[in-house]
Amino acid sequence: MDYVSPVDERVREPEPLAARPSRLDGARIALLDIGKARGDEFLDALEPLLRNSGATTQRFAKPLFSWPAAQEVIEQIALHGDLAIEGLAD
Repeated sequence: MDYVSPVDERVREPEPLAARPSRLDGARIALLDIGKARGDEFLDALEPLLRNSGATTQRFAKPLFSWPAAQEVIEQIALHGDLAIEGLAD
């Protein structure tokens, strides 16, 4: 019997964090609902706060949280968003 470890044992070089904006005025924010229960409620509550801060928002969704996002969704988020927020609520 082969044992497969669930831990990724590869070593990666640390990557710097992306620069964080000091303001949201004019920012385009992609909101991704990953399909977990109540994630949409979290994004529904967050969206007006972002818009009141001067950001524009666009919603995206995955069909199931356990599936990776389709390449098309990833490309659309990259094209239409300066920032991305995932709704990970349960």
